[in-house]
Amino acid sequence: MSYQEASPPGTKVQQRHRKFTPERIQQIKDLVARGTSCEQIASTIGVTVGSLKVTCSRLGISLRRPRVKLLPPKRANGTETTNGGARFTIDMKYKGQEHSTELAFTPDVIRQLALEASFRDQEIGELAKDILVSVFEKELVPKLLDE
Repeated sequence: MSYQEASPPGTKVQQRHRKFTPERIQQIKDLVARGTSCEQIASTIGVTVGSLKVTCSRLGISLRRPRVKLLPPKRANGTETTNGGARFTIDMKYKGQEHSTELAFTPDVIRQLALEASFRDQEIGELAKDILVSVFEKELVPKLLDE
């Protein structure tokens, strides 16, 4: 006879609160993929680091941060640049006029873009375009430039 069967009829059997629901487990996987630390993940989902590590070990989830290896960008003649950052160029064509603007990003910005792009299964350029379009669609330009 189980504990629940031994309870008198009509009494509520209190179930344990599940800290690691399927949604939480997916959230953990997503946070790990973004490079979030164990401490930050545990704090986000409201568990201890030890509990997080044990549960992830049992589920076969690696808590190690992914490493993104970036190759230096190549120049037009095929040689690699080593100036510490990549160059992004925005080519604009509007009413028959063309204008190009070069954006020099730091290695840290490139790493963040590469990680986020790989997480979303996109190229870095596609992600940059999506970010720029979202900023304008959500009218975030004034908020971003005021800070």
